[in-house]
Amino acid sequence: MNKLPRYFLIGVFVTATNTSCAPGDANRSTRVHSTFLDIVAIQDARAEEGIMLDRLTAYTRSENRFIRAMSVRALGRLENPTLASTIEGLLSDPAPEVRIEAANALAQAHFRANGSKALHPLINRADVEGEVATKAAIAKSIGRLQLDNGLQTLAVERLLQMSYTDGGDAPGEVMEGVALGIDALARSTRGAIVQGRLMRRLDELRMYLDGTATRTHQARVRALAVNVLGSAGQLNLEKIRIALRDESNAVKAAGARWISTLPRGAIQGEGLRQVMFSRSVPAQVEGLQFILNQPRTAQTCSYLEQGARVPTSGATIPLSLRVLSIDGLAEPCPDSIAQRTLLVAASSRSQLDSIDWQPASHALVALAHISPDDAANVLDVHAMSPEPFVRAYAARAAGIIGERTVLSSLLQDPMPNVRTESLRGLSRLDDQAADAEAINQLVVEDPQLIMAATAVLEGSTDPDAAPALADALDRMSEEGRETFRDARSALLERLEELGDSGLSERLMPYLSDYDHIVAKDAARVLESWNGRAYLTDPIPRQALALPTIEQLREMTASIVVLHMRRGGEIHIELHPYVSTANTWRFFTQVRKGYFDGLTFHRWSPNFVIQGGSPNANEYYGSGPFSRDEVGMHHWQGTVGISTRGHDTGDGQIFVNLLDNPRLDHQYTIIGTVTEGLEVVDLVNEGDIIERAEVRLIH
Repeated sequence: MNKLPRYFLIGVFVTATNTSCAPGDANRSTRVHSTFLDIVAIQDARAEEGIMLDRLTAYTRSENRFIRAMSVRALGRLENPTLASTIEGLLSDPAPEVRIEAANALAQAHFRANGSKALHPLINRADVEGEVATKAAIAKSIGRLQLDNGLQTLAVERLLQMSYTDGGDAPGEVMEGVALGIDALARSTRGAIVQGRLMRRLDELRMYLDGTATRTHQARVRALAVNVLGSAGQLNLEKIRIALRDESNAVKAAGARWISTLPRGAIQGEGLRQVMFSRSVPAQVEGLQFILNQPRTAQTCSYLEQGARVPTSGATIPLSLRVLSIDGLAEPCPDSIAQRTLLVAASSRSQLDSIDWQPASHALVALAHISPDDAANVLDVHAMSPEPFVRAYAARAAGIIGERTVLSSLLQDPMPNVRTESLRGLSRLDDQAADAEAINQLVVEDPQLIMAATAVLEGSTDPDAAPALADALDRMSEEGRETFRDARSALLERLEELGDSGLSERLMPYLSDYDHIVAKDAARVLESWNGRAYLTDPIPRQALALPTIEQLREMTASIVVLHMRRGGEIHIELHPYVSTANTWRFFTQVRKGYFDGLTFHRWSPNFVIQGGSPNANEYYGSGPFSRDEVGMHHWQGTVGISTRGHDTGDGQIFVNLLDNPRLDHQYTIIGTVTEGLEVVDLVNEGDIIERAEVRLIH
């Protein structure tokens, strides 16, 4: 779990939940919370100047350390380098939690800018800092900065220096911060910094053990070190072997991730063999993902066939491994008869389980690639399934083997995802028929289907296309959903190509659209049609509501429980003081039953599961966008908010299946799974959230 400093949590909980204090203390608590919510509101408004920004800056001078910490964090989240001087001043604040937030904020203020000016203030603070947690925050922040080449070398030197104390390893928490800093710097430089002393230090850290750190902290340091070395091509077979023997699955997965960097031939083959027999599911997932990008040989196909076969009585193969193995059999293997026999068995009617349908559907698509006739024999069974995800895979298979009748039938399906796959399949077979069907699908209010239809209509000569696109734009705009931005922008792009100035009056109202991006797109289209510039005057929708003080306290005293149809519960501890607006949105969605019956529509092994879309796809969110509230680390089990770009939270959630530091400071975290990680590991594409509930725990 990603922890705030203990003293900080204590301060928050005393302030937030102490109901037995004297009246004066109660009034003080209310004032502090009122100020905190004002800070959140200013941050949410993205104030760049004026009274609101002045008020936020004044809060950094508060006598209350919690308010100072929250205000400097908010300044960082504005991602405005011109505020750096105010943030820098708080690096020497007497309260360590304020210094921690100041270090994070200084890096965040330079998130989309050159961070060279922030490096020296962080280094200077590191030289005198005595608190372990603050030094860790400084190390992470140094690594996050986008730096010129010469300063990259300086940053590496200082991170190396911070990894030692009195001739030995620095305390565990500092080591984790240093490892995160090195990881971030290595990613931004594409591994170029991994040489010399740094490479030797990472080689030591891949074996890191220290009694001052928990086993979790130690494993994170080792996994980060292995991953950085791998990304720089500095892992040999022996080092991968050692990683695969580690007690941590995260370290094993990190080692397995880089077998592609081993010399081709016998050495790489031995590395793959050790990964596939490691008994670590995350490591085996990495091995299978490596195989998916390799030519099929007798050896790689044997691994795929072992994982893909229908389990015998009493045998179990993790669903994730089985699905990936089946996907790998979509390309011909040397023993084509054994491959085809296995896929025919896996895709048969008897394997279309109402819950574990994924292997059969993936087998159908793989079979369509290598044996179209066999796929055609079972296609109707899949196309008539009551499960929409199965029908979507049937449409995908029908497109591969050219089954027009099935595609035409599924284009009438009630579920937009099925229609999307059917339209894409038809477009690969017949441009003219696909154009007509794409125009027909433009009446459906689903952003993913609309985007598929606009893609199909590229280059169309159908005279009905442009008016239909304009009608679809009007329909998609009626509800005022910001989360329909991608679809509306796609419609405008295609209108620019297929329409003309005769539709100008239809587009004029969009110059004052509620979405500034759509307004700019409309102006661009009008300019291309009419040869002159157009001014935009967007009128934004009202921001999402923020919680009251009592509602903030209620979130602190509650957890969210997801009851999965496959079985089991996922308990989520909320973080309302870290991501107030987004956590409140999630909390109210759960209270209203929004998630009941929805799915985790996305399964990306060793990365995330994502769900909470009413139409079970990436593009259908809950309505208004929410602002980013970044800061926590994306460790395994943290629950984040999906976005369509900066400040575009769409109300969908994702859960990190492994540590994903590359998502840090870009995606908001609203909670952490405290019970049910084993349930999370079982979730696959299309798994249903039977019910979500708020449960009071305090």
